[in-house]
Amino acid sequence: MNNTAVMTGRFSGPFTALLKREFLEGKNYYFWLPVILLGGVLTLFFLMAIGFGSVIEIGSMEVKNIYNLGSALERAQERDPVELPAAITAMYWLMAGPAAVTIPFVVFFSLLGALYEERRDRSVLFWKSMPVSDWQEVLAKLLVPVLGTLFLFLGAVIAMQLLTAILLSLIVLLQGGPISALWPLGLMVTSWVTAAVVILLYTLWALPVFAWILLVSAYAPRMPFVYAMLPPTVVVVVEAVFFETGNLLSFLGRHLGGWMGDFFANIHIDSPRDLITLLFGGGYFRAFGGALTNMDFWVGLLIGALFLAGAVELRKRSV
Repeated sequence: MNNTAVMTGRFSGPFTALLKREFLEGKNYYFWLPVILLGGVLTLFFLMAIGFGSVIEIGSMEVKNIYNLGSALERAQERDPVELPAAITAMYWLMAGPAAVTIPFVVFFSLLGALYEERRDRSVLFWKSMPVSDWQEVLAKLLVPVLGTLFLFLGAVIAMQLLTAILLSLIVLLQGGPISALWPLGLMVTSWVTAAVVILLYTLWALPVFAWILLVSAYAPRMPFVYAMLPPTVVVVVEAVFFETGNLLSFLGRHLGGWMGDFFANIHIDSPRDLITLLFGGGYFRAFGGALTNMDFWVGLLIGALFLAGAVELRKRSV
């Protein structure tokens, strides 16, 4: 299968063939793992929706006259029609939480083994004989585990949300509830677009970390996990003990998500709409412009480019 994927490059382009090969080799982790996890969550949620109780207890207060999901939606729509669309959208995204926990591990270990495994099993000799450059190989091994994994996960989440809305609509239809409440399409589409922007922005910010892992994968003679974790850990400890600073730790924290702190500072969440506005508001779109004037952002891109260049050089010397 691998040989076929590369040979088809004459028709679709060598780099496209490399991307296909990387996906086919890791599709169990990039595609099937999130699909299975999201499917499991959807199944449990569907069973819970069918078995919705007749009386709901909130603390010491009983909410009566709620006999099923349909009546619960009807009550919620009567009580606060403004907040209900945001609450439904938030519920759809919270369902993806358990599967989202696995994504960082998939990305980390996929990058860690990307160049190490082909050296260990000596398949690198075969791939180096193909009419593709080392730059193309390294970029393919970066893009598929990172952008491929994240966007495939987003696609699976969108499919799960739509399927959830369809299944719940069938239940509510039989129960006589307001089906339209389950389809806040404006907020749903906005959240999907924002999620795609966040993926792109996060990838650019975290590039030095991703590129470091790929560099270690190209260099480590054995135990790449130790080679990836030990040097930065030692630097952080030495810096803290002998210099009483934490520059590397701050750098890593900011590039692994700390840059988002500006959007979450001084935020008070009092309602589902506040939560949705926080998670999927327009701040991330403004963050693109802010990144262009942020020195940390450009330093990170430069370091990431240097690490990638190092990975390419190491792969050229692989024998």
